[in-house]
Amino acid sequence: MRSISMRIAPLFMALVMSLFLASAATAERHVSRSIDDLTWVNGGPGLDFALLWGDWTKSEYGMIVRIKAGHAAPEHSHTSDYHGVTIQGTWVHTYGKNDDRALAPGSYAFQSGKENHGDRCAGPQDCLILIHQHGPRDFVVPRT
Repeated sequence: MRSISMRIAPLFMALVMSLFLASAATAERHVSRSIDDLTWVNGGPGLDFALLWGDWTKSEYGMIVRIKAGHAAPEHSHTSDYHGVTIQGTWVHTYGKNDDRALAPGSYAFQSGKENHGDRCAGPQDCLILIHQHGPRDFVVPRT
């Protein structure tokens, strides 16, 4: 048992140091943006995206998705997993064909990559959703 602990200790210390150095590097750069100062990219009727961090063409990133009230994105998938949190409005995330989840502000959803799903905004208020995706941004519409 002791030999396993002795082998794991250097790995654990390396992990702790890498996390410490990464957080120290991040702490030197403070970024704050008002939602009014974000640059929005149109993603189709009623759908806009604003990049917050990362490079959505190459790797992991964070963004705000704005879905206009009453609008829906077509059924689609993404190559990579993502995490989403509703900021404003009622985001309806559909897993598969008939599993609708109405997500009020503060609600969380996880979407596995390569699984078809749907997104729409219910109610009178536009939806704002914080998305953190673990790879480049893509939008794959299934063949019919």
